[in-house]
Amino acid sequence: METGMLYKRTCKAKQSALIAVVMVITLLPYSGFSQTEKEYVFGVFRSPQLVNAQTTEMVKPKSWEFSIRHRFGMTGPDKSSYQQFLGLDLPANIRFGFVFPVTSRINIGAGRTKNDKSIDSEIKLLVIRQTEDNSAPVSVAAYFNAAVRTSDFPKVTPYDFFSDGVTPFSYKFNHRLSYCYEFICSRKFSEKFSMQISPSWIYKNLVAPGYKNGVVAIPVSCAYKTGLNSSLIFEYAYRFDNRPDNDVYPASIAWEIGTSGHIFQLVVSSNSELIEQENYTRVNYDYFNGYLALGFNIRRTFWSKKQHVRK
Repeated sequence: METGMLYKRTCKAKQSALIAVVMVITLLPYSGFSQTEKEYVFGVFRSPQLVNAQTTEMVKPKSWEFSIRHRFGMTGPDKSSYQQFLGLDLPANIRFGFVFPVTSRINIGAGRTKNDKSIDSEIKLLVIRQTEDNSAPVSVAAYFNAAVRTSDFPKVTPYDFFSDGVTPFSYKFNHRLSYCYEFICSRKFSEKFSMQISPSWIYKNLVAPGYKNGVVAIPVSCAYKTGLNSSLIFEYAYRFDNRPDNDVYPASIAWEIGTSGHIFQLVVSSNSELIEQENYTRVNYDYFNGYLALGFNIRRTFWSKKQHVRK
């Protein structure tokens, strides 16, 4: 913590939680979209999550999903690439997560991330599914994530105040909380190519001076199937608030290999963050000059009994 830093007061955590509840209650009556007799488009993406971005895919009923996401330290076009072995020798970030289906259109999940020792919970609601006759040309989902930081905060000095410059600063439990709301819209354009856009609003109860608590971001993602079980994935997220000085926004590329029960991705990313609240708001490595992070994602689906999975 820097001397003399000013901190913004937080909004009540209940306000953000209330927004999430209202969003789910509002969308739930429309989740059927009169699609019971329609032929759906299957396999818009291979997984409920691409590299970092959520998708409109859901964990199926009578199953559950376990995921491991891992990012190594920064590497670049200098001697650090071999001295730090492409970042593998540096401190890494890792997240373990679980997702469970409540119904075919509602998933809930939880996870734990090494950075900040954050524990998060999530809910996703599939509102509309793309149909073969294009009566529903896109799939639409709503997603909410809430995270709590459990690691210790830096020490407070006598020169630290709230944003009014008068009230001495002190940490509160609400400062540990952050939230992410996403509205996901995807389309499978062909058997090989799918694309989605996910307008997002991230809110962090504690930010450094000069930064906004709320950030609007527009992640864009696409996947191109290169084979029966493989795809090339790309993500890019532009944000309208707290813009980076060097115009380096979050971006990732991954090579994906998948089966009916496993997804494995080799990842090249612009940062080492693994939850939306951090990935879309933190400073990124300067990939224009060759600095990036390597990593991988593994997702495993477990079935309660043998299922026939249509790809």
